[in-house]
Amino acid sequence: MRCFNCHGFSLTSFCSACREELLEYSLGIRKLEGNFKVYYFYQYEQIKHLIHFKHKFQGYFVLNALAKLSFAKFKDFFNPSYEINAIALDDKTYKDYSHTAILTHHLKTKFIKPMYHTLQASSEIKYSGKNLQFRKSNKRLYKLLKYPKYPVILVDDIVTTGLSLLEAKEILEKNNIEVLFALVLANAKFDIM
Repeated sequence: MRCFNCHGFSLTSFCSACREELLEYSLGIRKLEGNFKVYYFYQYEQIKHLIHFKHKFQGYFVLNALAKLSFAKFKDFFNPSYEINAIALDDKTYKDYSHTAILTHHLKTKFIKPMYHTLQASSEIKYSGKNLQFRKSNKRLYKLLKYPKYPVILVDDIVTTGLSLLEAKEILEKNNIEVLFALVLANAKFDIM
């Protein structure tokens, strides 16, 4: 087997050197419209080659390994004393797994309760490689399929423009559900021009 990061020989998804390198993240914060906070572990450019695996079968292994190095460690930064729901954005199964469900699963603690198949996009439009105007004109059209009992953390893999997260936040708040913040693997700077 080969390391998904450096392609060197490894018995696990990442060799020990790459694993150490990926553990050297620093939790960053990006503020979206309305001062909505999005916490991220990596800059997109650092791990884009790994995130692109989400479109392949191997993505299941890559995202699990990344989530163990980041999302599972989130309790070191955030340890609430009350119950919270973590909701994956649009966790439909693709290639026999959901990348957002994998990330959400790794947040589970005594107080953080993951919820699945809760917030689903009714639009099938893909945003990858699309400009800001396209994204604004083609909303995700989220549907709330389950109602969380507790305040919510939104989970996604990347924040680019932040429009998907803001749209998800809006529908939850319209249903009187408090959204605390969002948590993503990577922050992608987006050229608005």
